[in-house]
Amino acid sequence: MNDFLHNAYEILKPLFPKQFDENEWFTITISLFVLFFFLYVHKKAHALLRTEIIAILLFNLLYTTVGDYFLAMDPYDFYDTVDHDSGELMDVLLQNIAYPFFLLILMHFYAKHKPNIVLSIAMGALLLYGLEWVSVEYFNLFTYKTWKPWYSLVFYIPVMALNILFYHKFHQYVYRKISLKSASQ
Repeated sequence: MNDFLHNAYEILKPLFPKQFDENEWFTITISLFVLFFFLYVHKKAHALLRTEIIAILLFNLLYTTVGDYFLAMDPYDFYDTVDHDSGELMDVLLQNIAYPFFLLILMHFYAKHKPNIVLSIAMGALLLYGLEWVSVEYFNLFTYKTWKPWYSLVFYIPVMALNILFYHKFHQYVYRKISLKSASQ
């Protein structure tokens, strides 16, 4: 049994943080915060259907995974996240909870309040940039190599635009299906 545990530890060791410090605590805290905040706002006002929630989460899960893969790995290798130059357990929380749920919260408010699209893109990009700035400045979540902070702001503009476009297209599709189903009954 000891050999099994030792071998398992050696296999999983690259996934563990080098040191459990402020960036791991921030990752856990922000992941729990966005998850519970979304559950709270969704319970207060169901602005999104369950299918829309799942679709937006999957869209952003794909977006963040592919985006981080291309931007943080060779040949570009613009930055590192958390403690390693490649994935670790905290990256899983960032990519599967923190980032997708933060965008889901933004899309919830967009769906509920129907603000101006340009203003929504700008505000969402600024909020995403602000969260990244805090995570870098105070919690060492990212180590920029050739990445410049303003690149993130430019990057988040199409992120928000694509999320809004995706929401509109998917929303229309779902409601068209609901209307067709209701009409046939």
